[in-house]
Amino acid sequence: MSITAIATVTPTAGRRRRPESPDDLLARYRASGLTQRAFCERVGVPLSTLQWWLARARRQARAARAVTFTEVPLPLAPAASAPSWAVEVVTTTGVTVRLRAPLHPAALRTLLRGGGC
Repeated sequence: MSITAIATVTPTAGRRRRPESPDDLLARYRASGLTQRAFCERVGVPLSTLQWWLARARRQARAARAVTFTEVPLPLAPAASAPSWAVEVVTTTGVTVRLRAPLHPAALRTLLRGGGC
């Protein structure tokens, strides 16, 4: 008499269960206090997947940063009679500052430093 074993294969056999969303997984990882490797072993997610989701979250956070403007008080300059620019400064970060009248160098330095240029 021989015994025959029959294996039942389900559609999810051999697959790891994934969280509902990458954001849920990242929140659980950050709250866990575990290393990336230990967390991945615990929840059954490949380390490369967690690292890819973390990198994507960092890229999205950088892209979402709002542009801020800072008001910088400057000494009053006499009103210019002509609408042309007396001074134009383009910083290495791509910021363009145009002045209708010349500005004292100390005031220009304050403007550029205060504006995050």
